[in-house]
Amino acid sequence: MIFLKRARLAPIALLLVLAFTSCDSDFNTIGGTLIGGQFNNVPLYKAGVKAHSNKIGPVQTNGLSANLLGVYNEPVYGQQVANVLTQLSLTSNNPQFGDQPVVDSVVLTLPYFSKAVEAGEDGNPVYELDSIFGNSPYKLTVSRSNFFLNDFDPDANFATAQKYYSNQGPLFESNLIGDPLYTNENYLPSDEEVVYGQFNETNVLDTVRVTPRLRANLPIQFFQDNIINKQDSPELSNNNNFKNFIRGLYFKAEPLNGDGNMLLLNFANAEAGITIYYNSQVVDSSDSDGDGDSTDMVGKPAIYKLNFGPNTVNAFSEDFPTGITSEIAEGNAQTGAENLFLKGGEGAMSVINLFEDETELAELRANKWLINEANLIFFVDQNRVEGGDLEPERIYLYNLKTNEQLFDYLIDPTLNTENPLTSVTTHSGRLERNESGEGVSYKIRITEHVKNVLNNDSTNVRLGLVVTQNINLVRNSALKTPVDEVTRVPRASVITPEGTVLHGNLSPEVSKRLQFNIYYTETNN
Repeated sequence: MIFLKRARLAPIALLLVLAFTSCDSDFNTIGGTLIGGQFNNVPLYKAGVKAHSNKIGPVQTNGLSANLLGVYNEPVYGQQVANVLTQLSLTSNNPQFGDQPVVDSVVLTLPYFSKAVEAGEDGNPVYELDSIFGNSPYKLTVSRSNFFLNDFDPDANFATAQKYYSNQGPLFESNLIGDPLYTNENYLPSDEEVVYGQFNETNVLDTVRVTPRLRANLPIQFFQDNIINKQDSPELSNNNNFKNFIRGLYFKAEPLNGDGNMLLLNFANAEAGITIYYNSQVVDSSDSDGDGDSTDMVGKPAIYKLNFGPNTVNAFSEDFPTGITSEIAEGNAQTGAENLFLKGGEGAMSVINLFEDETELAELRANKWLINEANLIFFVDQNRVEGGDLEPERIYLYNLKTNEQLFDYLIDPTLNTENPLTSVTTHSGRLERNESGEGVSYKIRITEHVKNVLNNDSTNVRLGLVVTQNINLVRNSALKTPVDEVTRVPRASVITPEGTVLHGNLSPEVSKRLQFNIYYTETNN
């Protein structure tokens, strides 16, 4: 609520600042370039800025809000394969399945992110899948895992939470048991509504209509032996025992003809999990079978559900180009770089250093300007990036020292928890595109951050820049090996396979170099 109150004041504060705009034409030039501005002749100072990129390597993938699954060929950065290891958990301890229970069918369910876009001719909704990358099939298998996912780290005396990393796929796969429980040789998610029949409490078959999802039949005997026949056993007495008994499932994606598709999935969705449909024997007191005998035994349909999680981990393999790795290595904090490389997953991020040096910073502080707006403009290298829907719509700038949002983010009045695509757009604008749909630039306003640095003597910290799947997600994941003093990256970048290339401060295309713009008003001291 505090942030919302502050956000309402932000536009008023900006108007008050603009009201004091000076007409003085005697300007000081310090380090950067002073030119005419865009605020009705408000002066613009183009400050020094340097930026370079880091390849981040293996990243922590437990604790994510959603997980990637599939195969995606990113046009610049190559192929990424994402697999998932998830626990199974009981929905109730010591479940009772009745007398002589027999499994009828078992169904695995994983809803896709989707939205209803219109009503079809039959009046039922037509859906569009969200957070899907690529449109080719791949091979999907689901297998039982014998790898135990710890809540706490045994190497730290169980005093800290256990971390699992994106490069642990080979370890997970070495612990698979038996034949796959499910195999789809040509898996391609459908945007069609799913319709199926299900018996209700009065033993009447209902028609159920649900959103698009993976809905797959699993082997009956496995669940008869390992769940239903374990009634009253120690294995089903509580979740600790159960998670040690059936330790999890491994979802493995394999490319077909070198291609595939990738989905963002929420394994913690209330509808996700494994549903066991079974019949148990009860006395037919109402003579439901009409045989005139109300003392015989008849089958009564029932359902028991197993949830995914609570621990779910992603495993990535990335075909990161050696050429880009070499280019990243050429950049540094002292000079910057020609290009900035951003890639989600086990990819790349960039580091931004504001101002040319301490001399420029000191002289700007001495001016005591009123800052009307400060922004960074990142231009897309259209010679390197394949435009259109393959470009990330948002990037995220944050304090690299604390791994937290900038103050401009916190007071942004456009915060939208329901639609991340339109959230925090005053601070961090969406990708600007040309008439052909190609990405041109990203503009990030850092007015309050620069005010604090120049006028309040705040520390001029390094800033981190990543692609983001959801700008509302600001928690972080640890890097397995810190690089360039970077120890964590935003989780929102971990769960996107997208990437882009931006012009850096040393780009050969001078007009498209990274810009750090400060619009200001001089004060009469």
